[in-house]
Amino acid sequence: MLTEKQQRVLDIVTRYIRENGISPTLEEIQMELWVKSKHSVVQFLEYLDRKGYISKGRGYRSIRLGERITASQLAIPIPILGFANAGRPLAYADETEMGSVMVSKALVKGDEKKYFCVRVHGTSMNRFLVRGKPLADGSVALIDSSYQTVDDPNAAYLCVVDGAATLKKVKVAGDSLYLVPESNDVSHSPLVLSSDDHFSINGKVVDVFDFQ
Repeated sequence: MLTEKQQRVLDIVTRYIRENGISPTLEEIQMELWVKSKHSVVQFLEYLDRKGYISKGRGYRSIRLGERITASQLAIPIPILGFANAGRPLAYADETEMGSVMVSKALVKGDEKKYFCVRVHGTSMNRFLVRGKPLADGSVALIDSSYQTVDDPNAAYLCVVDGAATLKKVKVAGDSLYLVPESNDVSHSPLVLSSDDHFSINGKVVDVFDFQ
């Protein structure tokens, strides 16, 4: 088991190698850790080396990931909090945990606690692509809950209407609000909301996974 600081150093090294193809320098690790001495960085790296998490070479940028790097170092569990309709907003947004998905840390920016997943139910967004992948019936959508307002009219959001969750594009036109589908199923049409509807945005869809 690694301490919080040891895990932090391992995360810095792992992320840097994954994003840049080379290892960070001692100075770069020191800057991210906000520690005063490079000696502290060296001690952390020597411990990780002894435990097999990394392999330290003699040259510049010579750190390599070791054999003990597993899914727990490269990914984090993101909870699945129930269903969200890709149809009419009928699935009640009760946040019932339905297991979790191990998601690469490269896909999770900032505070991991702001992310959760919902399982897609319905076909109203099956032509909408997230990172080149459709929001298909049965897929799992990754939600960034830090988005509580519409910042992109071309994005999909997890909307809650009168307590029911649905995934839709959101269009604001004057005092009108539309939840817009993007589907090859002609039975789906935009939903026009009134000021009497209890409406909120619980996050933006930032990725989608289909394990079927």
